[in-house]
Amino acid sequence: MSQLEKEKTEIPCPGGGSSIRTTYGEVARKSSLRSSRGHEYKFKSSDQSKLKRAQKEFFEAFQNVIANADILLKR
Repeated sequence: MSQLEKEKTEIPCPGGGSSIRTTYGEVARKSSLRSSRGHEYKFKSSDQSKLKRAQKEFFEAFQNVIANADILLKR
């Protein structure tokens, strides 16, 4: 599991209640998320696949930025 998948986020309650606290990984994996009031998001697997791919691409791009950076060491 990448660090991005563990990153916490909040999505608005579809019924206007308190936000749903979750992680990007849960949004990408779970078929649905329910608010404390019982309102629910049912996710489309095609959108979740795109999110998973974007997470992977982001992580790879981030690693490239770090790996290809010029390094300046101070004495």
